[in-house]
Amino acid sequence: MSAKLEKIENSEAYFEFDITWETFDKGLQKAYKKVVKKLDIPGFRKGTAPRSVVEANFGLNVLLEEGMDFVVPDAYYAAVKELNLDTIGEPDIEVGYVVKNQPVNIKAVVPVKPEIVLGQIENLEVTVPPLNPVSEKDVERFLQSMVHSNKTIIDKADEPAAIGDTVTIDYKGFMEGTVFEGEQNFKVLIGANAFIPGFEEQLIGARPGNDLEIKIKFADDHPANQLSGKSAVFKVNVKKVENIKERNLDDQFAQEVAHLNSLEELRSETKKSLQQMAEQRFDENKKQAVINAALEQCDFTVPEYLIMEQATAMLQEFSQQLESQGGTIDLYLQMSGNNKETLKAQMWKNAKNFVRSHYMLDKILQEKNFEVSEEELNKGMEQFAINNKMDIDNNLKDRLGPMADSIAYELKIEKVIGYLVNHAKISIGETPGRSNGKF
Repeated sequence: MSAKLEKIENSEAYFEFDITWETFDKGLQKAYKKVVKKLDIPGFRKGTAPRSVVEANFGLNVLLEEGMDFVVPDAYYAAVKELNLDTIGEPDIEVGYVVKNQPVNIKAVVPVKPEIVLGQIENLEVTVPPLNPVSEKDVERFLQSMVHSNKTIIDKADEPAAIGDTVTIDYKGFMEGTVFEGEQNFKVLIGANAFIPGFEEQLIGARPGNDLEIKIKFADDHPANQLSGKSAVFKVNVKKVENIKERNLDDQFAQEVAHLNSLEELRSETKKSLQQMAEQRFDENKKQAVINAALEQCDFTVPEYLIMEQATAMLQEFSQQLESQGGTIDLYLQMSGNNKETLKAQMWKNAKNFVRSHYMLDKILQEKNFEVSEEELNKGMEQFAINNKMDIDNNLKDRLGPMADSIAYELKIEKVIGYLVNHAKISIGETPGRSNGKF
């Protein structure tokens, strides 16, 4: 095989290769044996028609898809090996015209490991926010969040919605008879004033199963010009009405929720926990500031495929966190005053930074060649077992299997980050800063 690399651009390799007709025809023959069993051809029992008859009746195309599955993957991997490509994702394959007795040309585009040029990684100058002591307000705020997280959600069934209730609806908005907006399973907190002005109030008194028509007149200074001063009708189906009951913050709460003796003890333990979290956050801020500064010194791009994959994973994790607290993304957006576009943009930015950080740290690891001792690995595996509620015994490494290698790799990356932090010039200030590196 003779594969030809056209270019590597934005961490994607563009190349082509040929499959000889002899090889390709073997794939078509295998496809014929599989496909012929499904074909009804006059004059032949099912599965007995010769290949020439199958092609005469249905054309060569009837065998192509199955045939390519038999030969293209092996040829693709052989081309990748020949070109010495370090691929990190699935390829896009384009098959050229298939002409009998002629080689079949294949074009491929595949994400490859970025070529990273490291810049300065020592003596990076960064500024991080100070480590502030935990205040009584911080403690109270945390305790109130505990109260909110342990709320009781009551399905009101046939009872009417009231202020403070959360109403789940399907809706479509119409303007001059045309749909301009719609959502399903959308949650509205009555009284939060976080949705369209005038909408929430018209849900008061609604019961599950009700179909409503909510009329809205948008403000003349509405930020969306196409809605300014316009009237709209929302057709709404009420699916659920729920009431949220919060518990009293008292000794009983401390005993039942935190398994402590009293509210005073809960306050004390909360303050200790918040201080520990503050110290961890301070350390993480230092690490992230130095990583960001090092990234500014690096010149490389990563495939959008990887960023999209990471952003999707982050969004799913965020959604699961909200659901575990009894919320949804829609409700979060209402309460925070954000929209889906803003959330997606932030997720994309975070995902891009995460992926670029991963490859930069990996490159530094290759250059510095940090290792972990057997003792360090054992501690890492034990901590992993504790976090995942696994038994710790002499066979832990065998039971972890490939995960042990992943733990070892993460420990090495921690050493890389520690190296960056220990060799940085870190100052304390009110706002985080950057090094004077290139973008």
